[in-house]
Amino acid sequence: MIRPVSIVAVFALRVIACLWSLSWYTTTWAQVPPTTVTVRATQVADAESHAPTAFVSEIDPQPYAQQVETVADALSDSVGVSVRRFGGLGAFSTVSIRGSSANQVQIYLDGVPLSRARNETVNLSDLPLDSLQRIDVYRGTAPVNLGAGGIGGVVNLVTRPPSSTPQTQLSASYGSFDTRKVVASRTQQLHDIDLIANVTYLGSAGNFGFKEKSPQAGTPTAERGIEQTRINDAFDSVDALLKGGTSLSRHLRLELTSETFFKNQGVPGLAPTLSSDASLNDVRALDYLRFLSRDLLVERLDLNGTLYGIFERTAFKDLHGQIGSGPQDRHDHNTVVGGNLDATYYLGTNQVLGTFAELSQETFSPHNDVAVGTRREPVEERLHFSWAMQDQVGVWNDRFVVAPTLRYEHLEDRAASARSDFGLFVPATSRADDLYSPSVGAQARVAEWFSLRGNIGRFERAPNFGELFGNSGSVVGNPTLHSEVAVNRDVGFVLDVPTLRWLDSARLEYSFFDNDVDDVIAFVLTSPAVGRYRNFAGARFQGHEVSVQGTLVSHLRAALNYTHQDTENRDPAYLGLQLPGRPADEIYARVECLAAYGKVYYEFNRVSGNYRDPINFDHIPSRDIHTVGAALQPFEALTVSLEARNIADDQIADVEGFPLPGRAFFGTVTAKF
Repeated sequence: MIRPVSIVAVFALRVIACLWSLSWYTTTWAQVPPTTVTVRATQVADAESHAPTAFVSEIDPQPYAQQVETVADALSDSVGVSVRRFGGLGAFSTVSIRGSSANQVQIYLDGVPLSRARNETVNLSDLPLDSLQRIDVYRGTAPVNLGAGGIGGVVNLVTRPPSSTPQTQLSASYGSFDTRKVVASRTQQLHDIDLIANVTYLGSAGNFGFKEKSPQAGTPTAERGIEQTRINDAFDSVDALLKGGTSLSRHLRLELTSETFFKNQGVPGLAPTLSSDASLNDVRALDYLRFLSRDLLVERLDLNGTLYGIFERTAFKDLHGQIGSGPQDRHDHNTVVGGNLDATYYLGTNQVLGTFAELSQETFSPHNDVAVGTRREPVEERLHFSWAMQDQVGVWNDRFVVAPTLRYEHLEDRAASARSDFGLFVPATSRADDLYSPSVGAQARVAEWFSLRGNIGRFERAPNFGELFGNSGSVVGNPTLHSEVAVNRDVGFVLDVPTLRWLDSARLEYSFFDNDVDDVIAFVLTSPAVGRYRNFAGARFQGHEVSVQGTLVSHLRAALNYTHQDTENRDPAYLGLQLPGRPADEIYARVECLAAYGKVYYEFNRVSGNYRDPINFDHIPSRDIHTVGAALQPFEALTVSLEARNIADDQIADVEGFPLPGRAFFGTVTAKF
């Protein structure tokens, strides 16, 4: 258990260190006149400008931050995206894009990779929301400045930039299941440095009611379910972001960012392996120093460089072995240090060359205090180098743009010592992988308001530490795994309707995707309690994505996202069956009525039924969630919000049958000054 005093002490030291560094910058460069780095003009959204042929969603996190919601909630409403939840608020949540696994989606914070070599799956509930400016979701094709990309796509969390205009914002929320949230932020200019600080506390008892199915199938009790209360589901978390930036000249800007995250939570598990005392504690510290230059060395050359370091400590305790296999008292440390360089050269008005290089070293140090005998996990290391280059060429006044891209990755993985896993001797292991991912995209601007787009590419994913080396629990390593290989194709259009007398704005986007993945890595049980990862023949994902949004007469705003996907398992043992955990249809709709002193809104989410298992026997039913809310703004500096979720009190479950909350109510008060 992490002591609260230790958390406060570590947090205070990091705040002092960051402020001391910023003060040093101030005294050193106080004589430099304040300037603003000019970003090259573009007629499209910022996220789209980095990948003009890609299908990308730019999510505004503020409506979610104003409520008691998380990054998982924001992503689940986006087109082409599926979020899998292992419980209610604060529970482990993962993201899938166009049917991909969570491992096949890369997640970044301001371009710094959060996906780890131990397991690329990032817990969405541990990511900051209130400090974000936007969330960029690239479905399939990703921009060259995000490195290796991913088979499914890329999610980049972009933090709010500091501002020279002083502002303080405070908000407090409370709701069902003893859920509480407090946010404090401040932005201002100190001498020549723009500063922003944001601290978010989020916690909940998580003791919501749900219906547990009876194991006696066919009985009335099995049909109705047994009323239960989710136990050992409480959590408390704190996320703090400190960010400062200064312009050294009109060509060069320097930024320093420090993000710290703490979380203590219970782990209730899933029947029949419920636990009343299993716990998980997490501490993450992420720091990066970045320079951004425009025309500094060479005219028309943009050059950005980043040095970053990430430390994460997770402690999982299950002394009675109620979750997983055997007792666990784990203390796992993950350290990453790295740097990248991103260069963009503008060759005239119709051609842009972009290149990106990144080098990082990652070390994973696992330890289980109650491990038996020689079943101890070795220290695992990865050296990772990635390089990417893109040539974006436009003709006919950029009415037609083509963007060929080549990505290369070199990985060196090593498990430092030998061990015995369930009677099998596993020697010290090392391997090297070279991955190549070529792709090309094109866009034809038929009219100023109508564009056609299409992309095709080949993408690879190397196996991670968990798949290669196993653990001291129930997974035996498999160093002979092949990398996953995918061929992704998509085509569609974007229509931006011109402003009419009654129509303020409207946008329609449609895309069709067709992806094939070979050598899919999946977990297979070799005995009732032990298994290992192996390569399967492959899978196919096809689907349609539709996104519509618009505003009428400045008082009515509407949005609709619809995703349909058809997934097929191509392994001979499951040929033609659907892949588990991939719902065929997802719909999100929101309607807002806007007035001078506030708004009212209605949201609808539908997730169709899907399967828990590869043989398509255990079916999870569809779920429909209705939400209503209102925000009253009696003064410009004060907002009062109320929200009722799942008003029909639908008893629902998600991944592997983990229950989700029923009807819930939340209120938020926000003040700005």
